[in-house]
Amino acid sequence: MKNDFEGINFSIPYEIAVVRPLRRTTLREREEALRKAHYNTELIPQDMVYVDLKTDSGVSSFSTGQVAAGGGAEPLETTPEMAPEGNRAFGLLLDRFRELFGFPFVVPCTHGRAAERIWTKIHVRKDSVVPGNMLFPSTRFHIESNGAKVIDVISDEAHDLFSGHPFKGNVDIKKLAAVLKEHGSEKVSCVYVELAVNSCGGHPVSLANLKEVQSLARAHRVPLFLDACRILENSYLIKQREAGYQSRSIPEIVRETCALADGCTLSALKDFLVPAGGFIGIRDAESYQRAYTQNFFDGTQIPASAMDNITAALAEISGSPLYVASRVEQVTYLWRRLKGGIPVLSPSAGHAVFIDVRSFLPGISPERHPAEALAAFVYAVSGVRITKGPPLAKSQIERGTELLRFAVPARRYVQGHMDDVAEALLYAYSRRDEIRGLRRLESPERSKYDPPFFDAV
Repeated sequence: MKNDFEGINFSIPYEIAVVRPLRRTTLREREEALRKAHYNTELIPQDMVYVDLKTDSGVSSFSTGQVAAGGGAEPLETTPEMAPEGNRAFGLLLDRFRELFGFPFVVPCTHGRAAERIWTKIHVRKDSVVPGNMLFPSTRFHIESNGAKVIDVISDEAHDLFSGHPFKGNVDIKKLAAVLKEHGSEKVSCVYVELAVNSCGGHPVSLANLKEVQSLARAHRVPLFLDACRILENSYLIKQREAGYQSRSIPEIVRETCALADGCTLSALKDFLVPAGGFIGIRDAESYQRAYTQNFFDGTQIPASAMDNITAALAEISGSPLYVASRVEQVTYLWRRLKGGIPVLSPSAGHAVFIDVRSFLPGISPERHPAEALAAFVYAVSGVRITKGPPLAKSQIERGTELLRFAVPARRYVQGHMDDVAEALLYAYSRRDEIRGLRRLESPERSKYDPPFFDAV
């Protein structure tokens, strides 16, 4: 044995302490469940699902440390309300947040949506513009609700579904410069950059690109904000793909990323292993006071028990470099199983695998809802649930893009589950000529925001 041998690597940084039995359904039962759900996989009852890849938001498995933190061992506290300094849970969360993100102030909220609403209410002016990189639908909604216009300045590589470009989430610097020059600081409220851009396949933003964005924003005296809910995935992919960062730790890359921004909003439900909670990371005291007061009046403060849960998760994430690696590499494993067999977006991303539905089902017209039809077929043959993910950006709709997303929850499934998912998709592709489109059913009792009903053609 070599003298410098340090033993076998640990690929999985946890063991499974609690399990939940899964119901073994039959093909006939799943077909009946589909019919009752009007062929919309989002409406399938949970106990009828084998592997659920509908979302990774708020459905990650708890650790024993999180369970202990939520067990009530500490004295019960109310929400911090208007005296955060006296709240034990808030103080512990602030310390952990500062350590990982580097922002001196934090406002914990019930959800990432609440954080976005508060932050945009403070910083986005009516009749202004906000350049961004294919922002998440809720971010766009809150910006537009304040009377502003979102201008998409994502790089053109985001629309090339199969190229190997490592950072398809990057901002196009020339597009951003043109927006800033045309509108000036008087009309640009802020620049908003989403990390690991969900709508284009979960693809990351490089630090080199973010530094260029910061330089432009500062030159025009415009603040730069981050949607950082997937900052851990983004940081891991920077470590893997960006020159000069291979020897850097994930926390170091997270702090360097945040150091480029004037503030950030994020949901804690994705990368941070909790079912509720969000943050606003803030650099200046005045914005902190305004955001904290708004959080109080909006009623979106989270209880002490939820803050304890998030603090425990942040400690685990900061303490082990293996968590983020194991999460992203599980997604990469599934991507590799499918790559070459079916049309998956390239390169691999951090939290999900995406399918190009147009290439998978070229014979089904958009009016026959091919993505929903494929999801229904996959569920019927396997019990695996997949859905379309977030609504597409305008530029994607104009190009006729149609995507299906397999969002992999953290610490929930093992390799065998991923193998079963891959087999289900490869089987569906081999029988794709059998897949028929769907017809949308209109009903005056359902609003446009309700999950749609379909019928088989």
